Amino acid sequence: MHTPRIFTSPAMSGYAYSGLSSTEYKNSLCRAITSGLMSYDEFLKVLREFMLELRSTLNELQDVDGVFASNAGGIEVIESCITDAESAEPTARKSVLFRLIHHLYDVLQGCAAAPCNKEVSRFMDASLIRSGAHLQIAKACGVLVNSIVIVNCCARTIAEMSDSAIGEADEHSAFHANMALSAYVNAKFSALSRCLNSSPGSEETKRRKAILRVVRHNIELCNKVAELVDPNMLRCFRDRTGGCLNSIIDAVETSAAACEAMVRNNESAQRRLDTARRARSSFVYHLRIYSRCYNPRWIRLGEYTRALVYVIGSLFSIYRGYASTGNADHVVAGKFEHCLRILLVMHSITGGITMYKVRKIYLDMCTVYDEIQECVTRGLLLNPQTEVGFCSAMLGYLSAMIGIWEKKYERYFNNIRQTEGSADQPSTSGSGSTSAVHGEPQATSSLHAIESMPSSPSQPSTSGLGGNSAGQGALQAQAPCGPLQDHSYAQLSTSGLGGASSTLEEAQVSSHRPRTPSDDDSEPPSKQARRA
Repeated sequence: MHTPRIFTSPAMSGYAYSGLSSTEYKNSLCRAITSGLMSYDEFLKVLREFMLELRSTLNELQDVDGVFASNAGGIEVIESCITDAESAEPTARKSVLFRLIHHLYDVLQGCAAAPCNKEVSRFMDASLIRSGAHLQIAKACGVLVNSIVIVNCCARTIAEMSDSAIGEADEHSAFHANMALSAYVNAKFSALSRCLNSSPGSEETKRRKAILRVVRHNIELCNKVAELVDPNMLRCFRDRTGGCLNSIIDAVETSAAACEAMVRNNESAQRRLDTARRARSSFVYHLRIYSRCYNPRWIRLGEYTRALVYVIGSLFSIYRGYASTGNADHVVAGKFEHCLRILLVMHSITGGITMYKVRKIYLDMCTVYDEIQECVTRGLLLNPQTEVGFCSAMLGYLSAMIGIWEKKYERYFNNIRQTEGSADQPSTSGSGSTSAVHGEPQATSSLHAIESMPSSPSQPSTSGLGGNSAGQGALQAQAPCGPLQDHSYAQLSTSGLGGASSTLEEAQVSSHRPRTPSDDDSEPPSKQARRA
């Protein structure tokens, strides 16, 4: 039995998965299946172990919500399907496994959308937190997600589908969906946590903390389920992933409504909520492409905003990896947190266009570019083999943003160049790097006050896949096909970014396999990695 533990650090917090619910174990099984090291019969034995763990977990949750008792019946259906798979002829195995995946999705949908996940009154109950029921729910979802992934992997192997069958559109839509989701949940929680800035009284503070726990809990479930947004997932099941994610996001939105009302007069929070709304629109768009394999009409986000969303999502994911491994004080984590502080308040010009505002945002973009580039060129990254690809993608998006800004406000840059010279390339001067955050009110209540849990180290991050940079002025950055994974972590806000959001509770969530970026910029990095 491996119950997720609570991870906390001064900057970030979340659920830490281990055992059968961990991504590391899932990835090792997928490698064994695809390489032929694990036979079909051995795979089914492992899957039965997953179901034993799941049954035990759901039994512990029966008193929490009746949904989990009913899901126990779903396990019987799954086990019966496994029995059918054991006796199936080789030609019939694929169809049996497909049926098995659908049954697993049924149980996952029930666990992820359980009413107790969004009941604030339950999260005000100290006994629920002490019992770790919320962690057991996350564990059940983790076991189900891993089960779906390994069955999908086996089904692909039986169908003799190679990685070369994965299209670039699948890779790009999966990556962009994951990064947009990262930006959405982090910017959202960063804004909502500012409701703790005021002191409304002990009872109201307790209620607000409970609301934030509910929001964060659903964000954690969302990030775990988002591991299924992967180009390797068979297309016939992608809409099931979308259905699960939509249910959880609806719970996030419903729970967040009260906190949004509390911060309606907070300009900083409103900017973050605006970023979150745009990121969610981007996520919905890319998830539709990923799920249905067609190009829906693009939502009203310009190239600049799209690029900004991808950069914010990527930065949050990388920062998460550092914070959750006890490396929040690492120089890269500090630089990326600084970049996020800048980007989260830089969204758009409000209150009229002035030369000062145009110039300030431009210099802030250059500062972010320089800080990310410095992490790469000076060899500061903890996992350069995997993180360089993500940094390259972010630099490409930032180049596009800078080019768009120069073109849109060219008349202002003529004045800048007359006084300071050409600004064709991002400057390393650092101008504007702190102005975006100085003077901004920070939440006064640390989330350690909500859950004073000990710090729990997680696995080292190998987050990031390959990526190419884009030319300036065009949104062409090639990026990895999944979120910062293999030891990537559930995206929540950080204390410096979300005010009081630092240690509300938990989050170390890992994901897919590592891939090595190539020097060949002519191909998507995921394809480069497969060829390597």
